[in-house]
Amino acid sequence: MFFPSRGRRLPSRKRRRVNAERTDAATDLLVALGRALHQAGTTSDDLEAILRECASALGVEVQVDALPTSLTLAVGPRNLQHTVILRLEPGRLDLRKLALLSGLTQRIRLGSIPNSQAMIDIATIDTAVPPEPVLLTVVGFGLLSCGAAVLLGGGGREIEVSTCIGLAIGIIAAIGDRIPAIDRVFEVLGAFVATLVVALFAANVGPIALYIAIIAGVIALLPGYTITTALHELATRHLIAGTARLGGALVTLLSLGCGFALAVALTGEGFFTAPVLSPVHAPGAWIVPAALAMAVALAIVLHARLIDLGWICASCVVAIGAMRIFAALPGYHVAAFAAAFIVGILANVASRYLNIPQAVILVPGIIVLVPGSLSYESILYVFQNNVTSALDVAIDAGLAAILIVAGTLLSQIIVTPRRRRYASLIP
Repeated sequence: MFFPSRGRRLPSRKRRRVNAERTDAATDLLVALGRALHQAGTTSDDLEAILRECASALGVEVQVDALPTSLTLAVGPRNLQHTVILRLEPGRLDLRKLALLSGLTQRIRLGSIPNSQAMIDIATIDTAVPPEPVLLTVVGFGLLSCGAAVLLGGGGREIEVSTCIGLAIGIIAAIGDRIPAIDRVFEVLGAFVATLVVALFAANVGPIALYIAIIAGVIALLPGYTITTALHELATRHLIAGTARLGGALVTLLSLGCGFALAVALTGEGFFTAPVLSPVHAPGAWIVPAALAMAVALAIVLHARLIDLGWICASCVVAIGAMRIFAALPGYHVAAFAAAFIVGILANVASRYLNIPQAVILVPGIIVLVPGSLSYESILYVFQNNVTSALDVAIDAGLAAILIVAGTLLSQIIVTPRRRRYASLIP
């Protein structure tokens, strides 16, 4: 017997099944992509924007809530949403993964890659990149501290001590990559070793500029970029994410302070009589080599691709050069703003016209501006009961971070990054 009503309902069931399958496939892809971007160090506002644009290209609706330690996605119409909640560790910057994921997300937005192939590419990016060799990691940390000592005004002794500290921290980092228990106390151990090396050097070799040596030595541990990212998220109304990231930066600073205090308890407070600034500075001609050394070190520490090394060097040299030029002008108070603005323009122009991932240029340039170093110096003052100096330095660090955020935001208004251009192509 023929039932017309059943014949009419069958196509709608097929459509519902097809829609459900498409939604499930899109959900799996968005979850995998979001997790990969989160763990590679993408900021919360960028992560949410990328996932919304990719969902639009996939033909599904999505609600995204990205936090430093979690990611929530609700895919589909409001009354039929598939909700996925991921509890994640805070992401660590990985320029190689960010660059590869940037190219993949562009293909997803343009619809030039099937979902199945995109899933395979994400898995490959996430797992197929081997860790850096131990020796290369140690050298990277040493170069970073050496360059930072020159830029902070250190002389020969400060450069030697800071380089030794950087090498020691590189060894700890390599061990931490293999032993999670060491990784959890990485900042405490790093500050402890840095202070111990400075105290031993001051006692057995000669006086040394205390803060330059310690801050340059632990430059890789300082949360300057984290603080800047947190303020950026607050400025873009991602209030919970920005507040949580600020809390993480404060915990990092306190961990560094604890390591410093433990070393002082072991060695005594005699080396506190050392000068704050070095009486003998490195020659001015060393600035460019120091900037290049920091660029190479950041490429190693942040796992950048070899093809991006030139852009990272250009970013660091431009950031440091702009900072020093504007600091010598009458309006030196806005030097951090101007330097961040120029680096942001360079990153956005390269992203828009040369197809260079924005993070490859922007992240190293922001890191070398180092508002985090001043923050750690304020913690050191606290442990010396010098609260007034601690507050002054902390305020300077906060203002520097705010100026950097303002400069990067203005640069994105003047020159729109490539990612936002694709939004207009999505139906």
